[in-house]
Amino acid sequence: MPLIVVIDDRPEKRRQLLSLAASVATEVSVEGFATLGTAIESAASAPPDLVVVGRTLPALNCVRAVRRFRKIPECEDIPVILLADPEERRIWYRALEAGVSDVLPDPPDPGEFGLRARNLLAAYDQLKTLRTRADLLERGLAAKERRHRRDLKATRNSLRGITDTVPAMVSVADRDGNFIFINQYLAAFVGKAPEEAIGVPIEEVFGPQHGEREKAANAEVFSGAGALSGYEEEIADSSGMVRTFLSTKSALRDDDNRVVNVITVAQDITFRKWVESELREAKDAAEAASRVKTEFLANVSHELRTPLNAIIGFAEGISEGLFGVPDLDRYSEYTRHISLSARHLKAIIDDILDIAKIESGGLDVNEAEADPAAVAWDIVHALQSAAAQAQVTLRVEGNSGMPAIRTDPNRLRQILSNLISNAIKFSPEGGEVRIELSEGAEGDARIGVKDSGIGIAEEDIPLATDRFGQLAGDPMSNPIGGMGLGLPLSISLAELIGARVDIDSQKGAGTRVTLVFPGEKLVRPGRMAG
Repeated sequence: MPLIVVIDDRPEKRRQLLSLAASVATEVSVEGFATLGTAIESAASAPPDLVVVGRTLPALNCVRAVRRFRKIPECEDIPVILLADPEERRIWYRALEAGVSDVLPDPPDPGEFGLRARNLLAAYDQLKTLRTRADLLERGLAAKERRHRRDLKATRNSLRGITDTVPAMVSVADRDGNFIFINQYLAAFVGKAPEEAIGVPIEEVFGPQHGEREKAANAEVFSGAGALSGYEEEIADSSGMVRTFLSTKSALRDDDNRVVNVITVAQDITFRKWVESELREAKDAAEAASRVKTEFLANVSHELRTPLNAIIGFAEGISEGLFGVPDLDRYSEYTRHISLSARHLKAIIDDILDIAKIESGGLDVNEAEADPAAVAWDIVHALQSAAAQAQVTLRVEGNSGMPAIRTDPNRLRQILSNLISNAIKFSPEGGEVRIELSEGAEGDARIGVKDSGIGIAEEDIPLATDRFGQLAGDPMSNPIGGMGLGLPLSISLAELIGARVDIDSQKGAGTRVTLVFPGEKLVRPGRMAG
């Protein structure tokens, strides 16, 4: 039910206006006030649908009345009818300027008043309906906006959660070269919180060197060159460690298909590159080992065939009488050759078997006390004939009173025999091989074998110490031959008996191979052995 408020300080006039207002509609509520103040106070709590202001309100002209009434928030759009003197057109104009909805002459014509009042009430009712609909629409839009923002926030959180779990650096950069997003992986890599990189130039996050490369690559994407995919780059992390990444860059476009941002995904492939490198090295090593073993087997065949041919040749010559009338002295020399070839063949086979036992862990070691000087002299006497035949001088130098060593005497003899035999083989005619006995500054025992041969270049030492490696001699002047098992076998045997082998050699200046026993292996006077 609409409410019409009448303001007039004349009681009789107010009653007339109230009666006139009540006749406007079948269902209408009217209320009269003598002063503007009481009307404003009432309107603040119960806003009317139409206000009628009389023209004789004391101390108040129509303009001030309307302006004061319009200041009430609930009444700023309520229609107002002002009753004014028909001759005072200036007041009419001022009232209309102040916001009066309509001006009627006082006294009003009842028919005209009723018609205009009903039009204003209908218009205001439509305004309230539109306002209600607008409020509902605004609340709906606000609710929709809140849902949209909530969904957008949830989507962003989900997207960040996804990108933060991806084991790769994910970033988005703008056209100005600033980051607008980085994931947790990238943040941890550069040692920053994700929010610290937002709006920051790329070179400040990654450093100038990689930052400039990133900006140049982004510029290619912005220029319309398309995505950059599958390229490798090296990036240093916050600790300075350089790691390898496989990177991809793609364009982010707006509704007009313009490139507005560049997204970069970089996957750490450092471990994969390391594995690939290790596999390549392992493949190269396996191929090299295969070649070395093939050469070794070929050499073994040759080395076994040579003494075997000598044995077969002399034995058949003697048994079949191929050498003419039997001659005891000559046949004795032939049998000596057979014996030497057989011993050489046996030594080769023994070395091969020892290598096989070492690799399988089946070589036995029997510890006992051994006098290093006595062992050295025994081997020198045994190899004196071979040295004389090669025109090489053997000499023992150093501490003949060296303490005994707790080791395997047989393996010690085998090691020294191999080392001295090698030294004789690699020394030229007229050369010298020295066996040097000494105690080191740290209390260890040292047995060195020094030759005057061709020496070993530093880069060839790994091959010389490999079980299947062999260094070739000078093909023009020193065809050494042999299988090359002596030095590698000696190194392996030394490890088994608790010693080590040091090699000091220079190309053209000879080689010194030293067998070193630690101090705890020495048996000193007054000390219990074992």
